[in-house]
Amino acid sequence: MIVRNLEVFMRRMLMIVVLVLLVATAATAQTDVEKARAKDSITHGEFAQMVMDIALGYEEATPDPDTALEKLQLWGIIPAAWEVDAPLTHAELSQVLAHVGIEYLPSKPDAAVSGVFVQALLWREVGKLRDYNAKRLGHGFSANHVLDSGVDRAVSPSDFD
Repeated sequence: MIVRNLEVFMRRMLMIVVLVLLVATAATAQTDVEKARAKDSITHGEFAQMVMDIALGYEEATPDPDTALEKLQLWGIIPAAWEVDAPLTHAELSQVLAHVGIEYLPSKPDAAVSGVFVQALLWREVGKLRDYNAKRLGHGFSANHVLDSGVDRAVSPSDFD
């Protein structure tokens, strides 16, 4: 009888220890994921550089974060209160994208945004971003179509000079 109770006791203790280890492992993994996200997050200045490079098709060398942020603030694309070294959050990204006509509803507005996510999002919406820029400059539709050298040649007869 004592041996039977001891076996039951040991099995229960083993199950409790395994459950505690599983919970501890899950909590540690979550902490590691959050640290990795914070490490991969980008700043307002780095975001401004990405916008200059991807969305606006900036043909010159991409400016440093300070200059890129200053230019986008002058153009009214991003808020004037942004600082170069402040981390970009999903709420701020959503606000900027809404300004240019792209709907983005983040599930965690206060979480930091990773550079890979922003880059993928900007490339996915590059047409809308360039259309916004073209309309802002008064060209009508996307600047990469209107301002391309040789557009007339592409749509005109071959003997057109």
